[in-house]
Amino acid sequence: MGQTIHPIRVRSRRGFTLIEAALTMIIIGVGFFSMLELYATCSMQNRFSGNMTTAMLLANNVQEAMAGATFNDPLSGKLVFGPEAGETLATFDDVDDFDNQTFNPPIDSMRQPIEELSKYSQSVTVVPVYPNRLSSNSGSTPEISDSTYTGAVRITVTIVYTGQPETAHVAHRMSWIKMND
Repeated sequence: MGQTIHPIRVRSRRGFTLIEAALTMIIIGVGFFSMLELYATCSMQNRFSGNMTTAMLLANNVQEAMAGATFNDPLSGKLVFGPEAGETLATFDDVDDFDNQTFNPPIDSMRQPIEELSKYSQSVTVVPVYPNRLSSNSGSTPEISDSTYTGAVRITVTIVYTGQPETAHVAHRMSWIKMND
């Protein structure tokens, strides 16, 4: 008698098992959501950088707007600190005229309002400092009154951004010293 040979059945695989498909979906899902989180973080950082760049430009605009102003008023000299009676932004002629001024909408270097940036405001303070001690008058309690002529002032421009929701925060602050020539 001869032996009968039974063929061995080989199962060929066609496709993925349910577990393999589930693992693939989990891996792809984790990668996708990680990319979404990265995109959101990059978008926020890009928005923050744009706001900072705009704030720096607005602070420089004030500095440029003051560049042509004299140290002392051409008419009243050292008698008046701050804007003289009847002066407006267009007629400010000395640096202390800008003291305690807030511009909203902000102004450009030609002292013209920039309406499309109305979420920003520029606040300017001008305080006298001692020429040999430039850090004077930097605390919250002034050690030199505005009426004291020292021959030097510290000008500080603070840019405030009011975003959504209506919360204001300081976007940039810039200071410089101007001395009487």
